[in-house]
Amino acid sequence: MKKITSILTFICLITFASAGTLFVGLEGSSPPTFSSDLSGFPNVNWTQHYSFDVSGAAATPEGLLYIGNGAFTTHLYEATLTSTPQQICTISEDMSSLAYGRNTLWGFSNYADPKGIYSINTNTGEATLALDVYTGYGFRFFALDYNPVDDLFYGYTEYGASGLYSINIDTGEMIQLTGSIPASNGQGRGMAVGNNTVYLTATRGDDGIPYFSYDISQGVGGDWIEFPNPYPAFHSTGGAAFIPDPVTTIELSGHVVGSDQPEVGLADCEVNLNGIGSYQTLTDANGDFLFPEVEQNDNYMLDISLEGYEIYAETVTVGIENIDLGTITLNETALPATNVVAVINEENTEVSLTWDAPATRELESYDVFRFLEINNQNPNEWELLASITETVYADAGWEQLEPEMYQYSIVAQYTNSIIAEAALSNVVEKLPLFNPPQNFAVDPISGLATWDPPIPSPGVTLIEYNVFLDGEIFTTTETQWQFENLINGQIYVAGIQVVYDLGVSDYFEIEFEYTGTGLNDIINSKTELKGNYPNPFNPITTISFEIANLNELSQIEIYNLKGQRIRQYSISNGQSSVIWNGTDYNDQPVSSGIYLYKLIVNGEAIAMKKCLLLK
Repeated sequence: MKKITSILTFICLITFASAGTLFVGLEGSSPPTFSSDLSGFPNVNWTQHYSFDVSGAAATPEGLLYIGNGAFTTHLYEATLTSTPQQICTISEDMSSLAYGRNTLWGFSNYADPKGIYSINTNTGEATLALDVYTGYGFRFFALDYNPVDDLFYGYTEYGASGLYSINIDTGEMIQLTGSIPASNGQGRGMAVGNNTVYLTATRGDDGIPYFSYDISQGVGGDWIEFPNPYPAFHSTGGAAFIPDPVTTIELSGHVVGSDQPEVGLADCEVNLNGIGSYQTLTDANGDFLFPEVEQNDNYMLDISLEGYEIYAETVTVGIENIDLGTITLNETALPATNVVAVINEENTEVSLTWDAPATRELESYDVFRFLEINNQNPNEWELLASITETVYADAGWEQLEPEMYQYSIVAQYTNSIIAEAALSNVVEKLPLFNPPQNFAVDPISGLATWDPPIPSPGVTLIEYNVFLDGEIFTTTETQWQFENLINGQIYVAGIQVVYDLGVSDYFEIEFEYTGTGLNDIINSKTELKGNYPNPFNPITTISFEIANLNELSQIEIYNLKGQRIRQYSISNGQSSVIWNGTDYNDQPVSSGIYLYKLIVNGEAIAMKKCLLLK
C-alpha cells in the first residue's frame, strides 16, 4: 500500500510541474544559485544563475525574490531570476528562513527571544513576533514557507519530534505530517511550497544528499519523494523559494439588461463561459457579472440565460488584456399566441376568431392576417386585417370573398420590435352564397309577379329564375312574370327561386288572393302536368297536375335515366298533386341525380318532366 501511495504522489507532482519554478541557493563563498521548472519530475534539470550567499529565500506571486544573506545578522535583498540581488534593508532579528504569504514577508528566528515566526516590514526591516513556536514545543524551523492553497505555513525541524509540520499562524495549531527525510543526517535547511507541494532543498551535513518533496494532499503519514540536488559537493545551509508562473488570466465582466426595461439590470441571469476552461456565475442585483480569472489566448463561447428571455450567445476572443463587454441586452422571449380558432357563422357571412394570450409579460398588440390556405408558408401573400390588443376578432369581409379554402394567423408583437412566430388557425372553407331575390310580390289585380335581383355574391353566376304558382314552375331571366288564367277570389301560393351556375337559392313564397278578372273569370279546364316543387329537392318534392275529366283513370310514374320505373302513384278524383319522398317501390332512398316523372291518363302518357334530387 505504501508503494502505491508513492506512485500516486509522483503522478501528482508531475501534474503540477509546469506551474512554477523552484529557486535554491546556499551559503558560503558565494556559490551559484539554481532554478528548475520541475519538468520531468523527479528527474529535474537545473539552470544556473548569479552567485550569491543565500541563507533564506521567498517569492511573491508576481515573481519577486526576497533573499536573506548573512549569519546572526540578516540583510534583506530583492532580486529576480535574471537580475542581481539588491539590498533593501537589514532585518532587526536574525532570520534562519523566509516565507511569503498574505501579502507579507515572514521569517523564522532561532536567536530572537522568543524564538518563532515573525512578520517583516520590507521597508524598515522591523520584525514583529506572530507566533512563538519554541516555548512549550521546542521547535526550531530552519525551513519555512506558506501554502496559499490552504492558508497554512509549513516548517521542517531537526530538533525534538523532527519532521514536517503544518502551522496555523492564527491559532498556533501545529500538526506533524511526516517524520524526517530519509537521508543519512535527516536535516533540511531550505523550503519552498508550490503546487500544494513542499520542496525541502538545502541540507546541512553529508555531501551528495538529494532534495525531497512532500505532496500535501497526502495528509498525515505520506511519503517523501527524492529529486536531484544541484550541489553534489556542498553541505551547507541555504534557502529556497517557489516562483509561480506569470499570471495567464484576465478579468471578463459585463452588464445584463432586458429588452423590455433596458435601463434596469437583470439579476440572477445564468452566465456561462466555455473555452480552454469553463466558468459559471450569476449576475448580481445590478445585472453585473465578473469572471476574475479567465485563461488567456483562446476563443470562448459566452451564453447568458434567464427565464422569459431568449438565450444570448456570443464568441469572445480572450487575449492578454481585461475585457469589459459593456451592456448586453437579452431579448424578451417572443412567445406566440396559442389555440387560434376560426368559426364561420350559420349565414356564411362572417368568421369569428379567438385565441389564447401568451403566458408572458404584457405585449403591444396582435396582428391578424388572412390568406389562402395554399399560402400559409408564404407571409408575403398574407393580408393584414387588423392590429388589436384583444384576443377576439370578427372578419366581416368574409362574405365578399371568392369561394376557396382560407386560413388565419395571429402574430404577437412585443416591445422593441420583437415579433413572435405566427400562430395559425384551422382551415375554413368559403362556400358560395346563393342569395335569393329581393322584394318578391304579386299584384292581386293584374297577377303580375315582380322582384329585385339578388345581392351579388362573389364566385357565382346568376343563370335564371324559377317562378312557382301552386306547384307549377316557370322559368325566366327577367325580373317579372305574368300569371295567366287566374280565377277571381281564389287564393294562390306563388314562389321565387334563383338558379345559379353552382346551385340554387332558397325558395321564397307568398300567398295572394286574385281580385282581377280573367277570361270568363275561369281557368280553362284541361289535362296538364304542371311540374314539381321544389326542384332541385332533398328529399321531398310535390308533383302538381290537372285532370280535365275527374272520372278518368290516372297515375304518376317515376323513372330513372335507365328507363326503369322506380315508383308509381295512383290519382284519386279531385287530386291535384302527389308527394314523392325520394324512395323506390321498396321504400329505399334513391341516389342523387335526374329522374323523370310522367302523367298517365287512361293508359296514355300525357306529359313527362324532369326533376333533380340533390343530397
